[in-house]
Parts: sequence; structure tokens; C-alpha cells
Amino acid sequence: MKPIYWGIVAATIALDAAILVSPLPMSTTTEAFAGMWALHALCCAVLASSTLRLLPARYQQRPVWAWLMMFDFAFIAPVLGPIGILLVARATSHRRPDQLMYAKPQALSLPEYDVRTQDPQRAGQGAIRSRLGSGVPASIRMQSLLTLQAVPSRVANPIREELLGDAADDVRLVAFGMLDAEEKRLSKHIHREQTNLQMELSARARFDCLVHLAELHWELIYAGLVQGELRKHVLGEARGYIDAALALGASHESGHVFLKGKILLAQGEDEQAEQAFDEALKLGHSEVSVIPFLAGLAFRRHEFRRVRASMQHLFQHHAASRVMPVVAFWNAGGGTHPMASQRAFNHL
Repeated sequence: MKPIYWGIVAATIALDAAILVSPLPMSTTTEAFAGMWALHALCCAVLASSTLRLLPARYQQRPVWAWLMMFDFAFIAPVLGPIGILLVARATSHRRPDQLMYAKPQALSLPEYDVRTQDPQRAGQGAIRSRLGSGVPASIRMQSLLTLQAVPSRVANPIREELLGDAADDVRLVAFGMLDAEEKRLSKHIHREQTNLQMELSARARFDCLVHLAELHWELIYAGLVQGELRKHVLGEARGYIDAALALGASHESGHVFLKGKILLAQGEDEQAEQAFDEALKLGHSEVSVIPFLAGLAFRRHEFRRVRASMQHLFQHHAASRVMPVVAFWNAGGGTHPMASQRAFNHL
């Protein structure tokens, strides 16, 4: 059937060209003018109908709109419009699905359970989440919520915040109580250290007090207990305290400089954060702790060679088990970027 449609399209284009060079366009009568445009419209309609049959199936899902588009294009541009439609139909009909290139997304394999881990609760966090769904009875959700007390705050608090909108009043109130109790605990320590800071202290005691205040404010951020503008304020307080501590001139410990780098990174100060991380490394801080942050900063700047070098360094120093799948991903292959070998992303 396709050769027939091709023949109809070619004949329609020839007829449309013949109408254009005929005496009708030069005639000054209304009947000749109307007749010429009626014949042209008929040719365009036949052309659009025939070409629609030649297009791939994915272009025929909305036949009315496709037909109108081709008709309008052919009607507005006599001869040139139909020739353009013919070329488009010819090009699309020769692209077979097996000739198209598709990207092959790479996926990380599931990390193996590390029997050496000292945190047995991590293995049960997924199970706890599954027992907190809306389709689970309220009594089971309550039991699962109580088991979150043994889960690290950074993991448990986002789950508790989700439960603040739970349909069951008991679940909602217990989740709020847990969050409120943890925030009050940290706030109590902060208030005590701020009171101590107002007293007459030695240089070393003032340094320790300022560092402790910075750590307590960072704990509010790390545990996810503050959000929005309050989070920005707490970050500013943490940065002020750690800067004041380091400005006292006491011997800088790598952990304090590393804490400053994390605070700067949370504030979006990438360059200053990188300087702090580099200084922490020079002071002897663990490379396994610092290098992932430096790799993340390099990734933001699209410095993928540097990211790969950092991952290779981590591989040699036996990073934590939860980081090893990412390290293995970046160490696989020899390109500049893990996706560098993929050339076509037409289907994304």
C-alpha cells in the first residue's frame, strides 16, 4: 500500500505545481480566484491524508492534529510546503526502531550486609518504615514508632515528621512528643552553655564552651530538628561560635576545623568549606571522613576526574561499607565520567 500512497503524494504535488503555473493565478475574475484556491485546498487535503498513512505509528496517535498541521503547512506554502512534507515523511519512514540508539542507564547494585557493623538497628530501618504505612493498623504503627527510639536521630526524625500528619491521634501525638523532647534536650544544653559563657572563664574553658555550643547547634541541623529560616539562623549561630572558638588562638584540632567545613558547606559556602576540609586533612583528620565531602564539592563543579581520583583514594583506604558501592561505581571503567561512554539520550 505504501507505494500507492507515495504515488498519490507525488501526483498531488505535481498537480499543485501545475495549478500554480496555469493561467488561473493570472486571471482577475472572482470565479477563477475561488476556483484556484479550491483546487489548491483539495490538493492539500489529499496530500495530508496520504502523507498521514506514511508516517510512523507514534505520529498517528493524534491523527486530527497531525492532519491539520500538514494541511496548513501545505496550504500556506504552495509547492514548497508539500515538498517539505514529502521530505519529512521520507526521512521518518526510513528510521526503524532497531536503528535507534538508546542510552543504557547504569545502576548501583544493592550493598552487601556488613557483618562487622556495630549498628544492628540499620538492618531493620526499612522494615520499620514498611510498618508505618497508612494501610497498617494504628496499633502496629505505634509499636513501630516506639522502636525508632533505638534508631539514630538523623534517620528517625524525618520518619517522625512524616507521622505528624498521621490519621491516628495517638501516633501523631507520640511522634510530636519524641521530636519535641529531643529538641528540648538540645535546647537545654545550649542554654546551659550560653549561661556558662557569660561567666569569667579561662581561655581554654571559653574555647571548650564555644566549641560545645557550635556542636550543639550543628546537632540540631544534623538531626533535622530545624527547617526553613530557623535552620538558617541556627547555622549562623553555629558558624559564629566555631569562628569565635578558632579565633581565640588555641591549638586548632582537626575535628573543630572539620566541623567548620560542614557548617560552611550547609550554608552554601563551597570555596570556604573546601579550604576548611583541606586544613582538617593537614591537621591529621581522617581521610575517610573528609574525602567524601571534597568529592561532593568536585562533583558540583563537574570536575569528574577529581571525583574519580578521590574515589580511588577512598578505595585504597577501605571506606565505610555503605560508601563502597559508590566508590566501586566511580572506579569502574576508564572514562572521565561514568556516563561518558553513553552517546545517545533520545528517549530520556
